[in-house]
Amino acid sequence: MQLIQKNPHLISGFRKFYFEFRIKIGLIFYLIARYKNPITFFKVIKGVAAFKARFTIGQKIPKLAMIDGKVYMNCNVSGFPSPHFFTPMEIEARKSLKLTNTLLEQQSMVQIAITKKCPLNCEHCFEAAVLNQREALTVDDHIQIVKKLQASGVPMIQFGGGEPMNRLSDLLTILKSAKKTSDFAMYTSGYKLNHQNASDLKNAGLKSILLSIDHYIPEKHNTFRRNDKAFDWAMEAAKSAVENKLVLTFVLCVTRKFCTHENLINYMNFANENGAAFVQFLEPRSVGNYEGKDVILRSFELELLDSFFIELNTNKAYKHLPILIYPGYQQRNLGCVGAGSKYIYIDTDGYITACPFCRNKKTHILDERHEQAIADLRKEGCEIVNKLA
Repeated sequence: MQLIQKNPHLISGFRKFYFEFRIKIGLIFYLIARYKNPITFFKVIKGVAAFKARFTIGQKIPKLAMIDGKVYMNCNVSGFPSPHFFTPMEIEARKSLKLTNTLLEQQSMVQIAITKKCPLNCEHCFEAAVLNQREALTVDDHIQIVKKLQASGVPMIQFGGGEPMNRLSDLLTILKSAKKTSDFAMYTSGYKLNHQNASDLKNAGLKSILLSIDHYIPEKHNTFRRNDKAFDWAMEAAKSAVENKLVLTFVLCVTRKFCTHENLINYMNFANENGAAFVQFLEPRSVGNYEGKDVILRSFELELLDSFFIELNTNKAYKHLPILIYPGYQQRNLGCVGAGSKYIYIDTDGYITACPFCRNKKTHILDERHEQAIADLRKEGCEIVNKLA
């Protein structure tokens, strides 16, 4: 009989019900404080309910993550309690009332590629064309970008790259200069993310680590990452994140070769054993090092991932395993949240794009024409979804 290892970062049963109740009550009071007219208030509640229904997979997920006193439903959403936890829901509420928000104010998350530098050259790297070129943006540029995003109320800001740890000093400066009105997260391979650096990032304001690990077998991960130290870096980073009470997410690019039920469940157990509260599945796309290659998952592989996503998150037999986040499922079944719908990507030169995979570059984020750029992204939509249509 296999011994089940309980994840200390997950809550279920009565504790989960208690925090869900607190969130619902908190939302009601949050909205009452802003919309005192009873008719307006009920319209707002209706708008929030419609928003929730759009992003619900059907059955309830019997677990939540709890790290450092905050509850998390998703690695890409702020924790509760926090002043900006309800921001995405209020945006939907305002839409139901036909109240205007700027398009930048309607973004629930923005990802910033903070550097072109990286010690790796991963098989799937989407930034391969600019890797290790000269940086285009200074630390002051990034401070101004974050300032602009926070002025528009963006609740979740993520840093990517390249490898953000190559600009650790700059990243600490940016975080320390930022207001506490957003949650900050970082995508990393684990490079240089030791205990001290993780502690410095946490003290500067970082909340989450999204750790890219492409296999639970060290040699296979190293081969994918094209560096024989990559797995050791990742394991030290995972340990350091947990020790410093950072929300830890394992991020996996599910390739055709990897996409079997055995590999998926082994990966979930591996993530659980190393303290991850979340696992995020990404699909390979024909960009960067994969440009021109036949890497898109086939229909039977997508069906496997969809069914695994539902089973892992709703079957109580798996409530001890990390919460699984799978944007591809929502993209195909509920619509893409990128392309300026709720999310934009800022590339290594500071230009607005739909996401890391859709290369429809628009104006610079610091340009005053950003609103038109986001409107254009929305009109064009997601390249991937358009191709599948």
